Amino acid sequence: MASAVTVNIKMYRVGELGDCFLLRFTSGQEKSHVLIDCGSFSNSKASAARMKEIAADIKKQIGNNRLNVVAGTHQHNDHLSGFVHAASIFESMTPDQVWLSWLDNPDDKKAREIGNDYNNYLTSLRLINRELHRPEFASGNASNKLDDLMGFHGIPADEKTKSARTDSLPPAVPAQARAILQQMGKKKPAYLSPGDVFPLPGLFGEPVKVYVLGPPKNEDLLYDKEPGKGESFDPKLAANSTTAYRMLSALKKIANPGKASNEEAPFPFYEPFRESGNFKHVWESYYNKKEEWRAIDLDWLNQAEQLALWLDGFTNNSSLVLAFELVQSNKVLLFAADAQTGNWNSWREIKWKKKPKDFNWLSLMRNTVLYKAGHHGSHNSTLVEGLENMTHEELVVMIPVDKTDSHITKKNGWKMPAANLYKELKKRSKNRVIRMDDGFSKVKAWNELKGKPSGNSLYWQFEIKG
Repeated sequence: MASAVTVNIKMYRVGELGDCFLLRFTSGQEKSHVLIDCGSFSNSKASAARMKEIAADIKKQIGNNRLNVVAGTHQHNDHLSGFVHAASIFESMTPDQVWLSWLDNPDDKKAREIGNDYNNYLTSLRLINRELHRPEFASGNASNKLDDLMGFHGIPADEKTKSARTDSLPPAVPAQARAILQQMGKKKPAYLSPGDVFPLPGLFGEPVKVYVLGPPKNEDLLYDKEPGKGESFDPKLAANSTTAYRMLSALKKIANPGKASNEEAPFPFYEPFRESGNFKHVWESYYNKKEEWRAIDLDWLNQAEQLALWLDGFTNNSSLVLAFELVQSNKVLLFAADAQTGNWNSWREIKWKKKPKDFNWLSLMRNTVLYKAGHHGSHNSTLVEGLENMTHEELVVMIPVDKTDSHITKKNGWKMPAANLYKELKKRSKNRVIRMDDGFSKVKAWNELKGKPSGNSLYWQFEIKG
C-alpha cells in the first residue's frame, strides 16, 4: 500500500504576471522536488533581477536534496524567462530531468512541422510589429496593442525601434529558455504526451502518480483556443479571431513593401490610381485636416492584433498539463498552465495508459484539491465542465495574478482574473483562494483543512496532507 504524502506548494511572487511553482513531495524520509515554470512577463532589469532572486531561493529551499524535475509548460515569457535570466543558478542545481511536451520533441515529425509553422508565424509578426513603429504608421494604435501581446513571446524592446528591413532577428526569450532546458538535466528530456501515466521520480513505492492531460495530439483541438456557448463563465470576453487569416496577406505588405499586388495594397489610393485626372481633388478632400477623423488608411492595421491574439492563444493551448495524484488519498493537484478551450476539450478523448476502463479526466477533476488557475484566471483557460466537476470539499485555488501589472491597470486592460470565473472559483473553493498579489483570503473555511497557507515577500505556500 502506498504511504501517505505531504506536499508543500510554493507560488513565487513574481511582481508582475508570471508563473513559478515549487512542489516538495515528502513520503517518510524521502523527498521529491518539482519545479513547474519560472518566468515573468517582461525582460526588464528589475524583472531579471527578481528571477535571479527567486532562483536563488529555490536553490536554498532544495538545499542538499535533489531537484528531481523541472517542467517547462509552453513557450511564453511569463513561464520560461527565468531559465534565461537565472540560467547559471538553475544549471548549478543540476536537475535530474526536464519535462517538456511532445511539441518540443525534435524527433517528432508532427511536432517539427508545427514548430516550423509557429516560428514562421512569429517571425512575420515580429517584422510586422517592427514596421508598425515606422513614422508613416504613427497615427495608428496597432503597434501599441501588438507590443503588449508580443511581450508574451519575450520580444526584445529594441526591435520596435529598428528601421532596417531585414529578416535577421535575435531569438525570442522563450525559445532560448527551451534550448537551455533541453540541455539542463542529468538525463535526456522527457517529452510527455496526453495519456502518459507514471510514478513521480524520487519516492519509493510509487506513492504519487503523474497524469499528462495536454497538449492535445488532435490538431483541430490544438488550434481551438476560444470557448463556445456554455464552455466559458465569461463568453463576452472571448476574442474574435475569425478575421485574422484574412488579413495576413495585407499585413505582409508592411513587412515586404513592393511585393504585394494592387489588391493587397495597404492604402486606398495606391500608385496606379494616382494617374486619374480627378485624383488631385479626391486626394485633397480625403486628406483635409478637418475631415481627418474619417480617414481609414490605418484602421485595418489593427487586425494585426487579431493575428497576435491567435498565436498567443495557440501557444497557451500548447501547454503541458500535469495532474499529481496522492495515491493513498486519491487527492489530485492540477497544474493546467495556460491551457485553453481545445486543450481542455481534448481530455475527453484521452486513452489512458495503465488505468481502469472507467477512469477518465473527470475522475481527476472530482479529486482535485489544488487547482492552479489557468492563465492568471483568464476567461478561456478554465472550462466550465472542468470546474463544475471540481467538487472535492478540500478544494484550494492558486491564481498567479498581479493586479499591479501595467497590462491589467491600464484603461481597457486585461481582465485577470475574469470576473465571473473568479466568482465561481471562490464559490467552489469556499473562498480558499491564494493570489500571487494579495495572498490568501481570510476565511474560516481554512480551518476545515489540515494545513493553512502562509508566506513572505518571496512566495505564498500551502501544504496538503494525503
